[in-house]
Amino acid sequence: MLSINRNALSIAGGWWLPAAAAASIGIAAISAARIHAWDVTGFVVSVIAAAVVYLCATILVLRRQPQRRDLTIILLAALVMRGIALLPDPNLSTDAFRYVWDGRVQAAGFSPYLHVPADPQLAHLRDETIYPNINQKERAVTIYPPVAELIFHAAHWVDVALPGNGLNGIRTVMLALDIATILAVVALLSALGLARERVLIYAWHPLPIWEFVAQSHIDVAATLVIVLGLVAAVRGRQGFMGMAFALGALVKYYPVVLLPALWRRFDWRAPLAFVITVAVLYAPFVKEAGRGVLGFLGSHLDNEGYGAGWGFHPIWLLRDFNLADPPARAYIALALVVLTGLALNALFARRADEIRFDRLLVLGGAFVFLTSPHYPWYFVFLVPLLAVTPRQWALAMTLLAPLLYLPRPPGGVTWTELYLAVFWLPLAIGLASVLWRCWRSNNGGVEGT
Repeated sequence: MLSINRNALSIAGGWWLPAAAAASIGIAAISAARIHAWDVTGFVVSVIAAAVVYLCATILVLRRQPQRRDLTIILLAALVMRGIALLPDPNLSTDAFRYVWDGRVQAAGFSPYLHVPADPQLAHLRDETIYPNINQKERAVTIYPPVAELIFHAAHWVDVALPGNGLNGIRTVMLALDIATILAVVALLSALGLARERVLIYAWHPLPIWEFVAQSHIDVAATLVIVLGLVAAVRGRQGFMGMAFALGALVKYYPVVLLPALWRRFDWRAPLAFVITVAVLYAPFVKEAGRGVLGFLGSHLDNEGYGAGWGFHPIWLLRDFNLADPPARAYIALALVVLTGLALNALFARRADEIRFDRLLVLGGAFVFLTSPHYPWYFVFLVPLLAVTPRQWALAMTLLAPLLYLPRPPGGVTWTELYLAVFWLPLAIGLASVLWRCWRSNNGGVEGT
């Protein structure tokens, strides 16, 4: 479906990529201005416009022979867009303020798993920039796992060394992790023998730029170690792969869903490295906080509607259209059956030393679809996989994710409209793509990318 005349691309290629870079940079400047002005709808519109340019650039990179200057243009444009993304404060989410607070609390000798920000014992750590912007400060201890907390602690000391408003340390660290992810994607492409220019699929994608750099979400660390784990798996380093995914799981828990597509069956190195890494990194936090190391996670999931069921988009839609009212536990059980089936297929329907990136992407995409994240940054870990396996449905899902920022009623879109656009439209695209490939195969056609 991304097919286009290669001769036309070769003719246009000399100017198309620089033009796409200039357009992407210009739209990034508009997006930054919209964030600065707290114009969320304007920001989303500009990001969708950027997505159109991005798709054109992606088709160009995938379909034409790379030219000598292409990689330089791609990387320079990516850096410029990230520089622009740093200009506005991270005001689409309050997460960065919690990161700064957790780092500050640790540096002062307290545990963020045991003390809510409003705890009187922490009164001396409050300021006028960070503390007022912390979400649920009166009742929520942190929800973040140990590696995330170690990063927040390190970012605190970076901030101490930098002038500014308290956010510079965390933003500098997240930017560095994002740039490292770009380099890791280049290394992955090289290890697979693919054109390094395909790094554009990650480096120009709007989600990493606005979620990792502009909003400074910790998911960038999980994404980085996922890519490093993929590089290790491609090179047959199962121990390093297990260690990388353990680090990722201790930033955000979702990287573990990808492991069945990467583990060499019955190779003891990956699970052993995973377990040892988790045990070593959790041990000091467990010693300090005991069962409190799970923090506010359970209550957070309830706040998002997962306990009641309405947080899952299939349940929401069934209830909204008066079709059914399934309990959350039944849905979760069904979702686990589906994910287990996909995991077993990814594990056993291949050679032990084979990595099927298409199944890796399906595992990640199914996890996102079934868990129904309500925020765009939970989609970004799929983007590096697209550099290897650029599937239309996954491009649609990740590029439409910023719609979740749109205001709700009154005066905005409904959750039903958002869910249909962000989850069900990509599913329809995926099904249509499968039918199209089957039709072409049955009629002697050649399967496209």
